[in-house]
Amino acid sequence: MSRDRRALRGALVACAVAAVVGVGAGGALALWSDTDTVTARMPVGVMVFGAGAPGAPVYATSDAPLGDGRNRGSVPFTFGPAQAAALYAGNNPAGGAVAIPVQVDSLAQGHRGLGYVLGLSVTGGIFGAADLVTYPVASAEACTTALTGPGASSATPWPATYSASTTVRTEYWCLVARYVPTRWAHTDTATATAPNPLVPGTLQAQDSWSATAQQTYDPAAEPTHTLTFTFTSFRPGGAP
Repeated sequence: MSRDRRALRGALVACAVAAVVGVGAGGALALWSDTDTVTARMPVGVMVFGAGAPGAPVYATSDAPLGDGRNRGSVPFTFGPAQAAALYAGNNPAGGAVAIPVQVDSLAQGHRGLGYVLGLSVTGGIFGAADLVTYPVASAEACTTALTGPGASSATPWPATYSASTTVRTEYWCLVARYVPTRWAHTDTATATAPNPLVPGTLQAQDSWSATAQQTYDPAAEPTHTLTFTFTSFRPGGAP
């Protein structure tokens, strides 16, 4: 058999194999190219999370694997010294209140959802003696001391459905602190007994007095407190 005939037969065998798998030679190449692209894009994606003062969030730079396709990280937001004087209100009997806005930015691509929870760490100072509640709000401007009622402490801005979005989602939270001075009334009676200098016996006298006391604080000595945003990514069928 001539060299040309052997080359022709080899080409026919290659075409026959391609026909068995149902694609042409060019189609097989395109199929593998598509598969490679999808595999590299879908499981990984991009995850972004940041929290902080409006217009200046601090972004997480790492997270830790939890298993079950989940990862977790956190971003702390500190407060206290800058707001203590307004919250104290000079220890006014009517009390004081402050509202602290916080911005949260997030993005989750691919088949990954993202949720987060808020955790307060407050010890000592005026904030330690205050009632604190966190509320989700529509904007930083909506964060005011007029907010009342039960608050919230978690959100799931990204469900575990496929997303190729490149736009960061921005949410706002409002930490409202209310301080009312602790006051208490005290009443006491004093009795004095002494010998009578004129006749045998003793003399006795009584007097009562009352006062109002209250706990005092120094706003300049307020410690730093923390509102921590802990985020968790999750796969379809899972939860934060």
